[in-house]
Amino acid sequence: MKSKFLLAAAALVILTAPSFATEQIYRPVSPTFNGNPLNGNFLLSTAQAQGMGAKSGSNNTPDLSGLSSALSNVGSGSSVIVIGGTPTTASTSP
Repeated sequence: MKSKFLLAAAALVILTAPSFATEQIYRPVSPTFNGNPLNGNFLLSTAQAQGMGAKSGSNNTPDLSGLSSALSNVGSGSSVIVIGGTPTTASTSP
């Protein structure tokens, strides 16, 4: 008797399980993307609490010392190899 009840209960759960699924709907959080405008203050305070991120250090600019010479060599058949911050030109011949 008990096993029939458990079998019937398991069958009922298996047959009704798909009815518990709901459609997933995307709701944007950011007011910029049509989200709730009341979320704006929360998002702003969260961003301010995180600080400036990678730009908060004392050396916040990348080293672009060899960029102009590397760009001038593009397409000229030579490649620029940067080792230890010093650009070195290596000629490539086919």
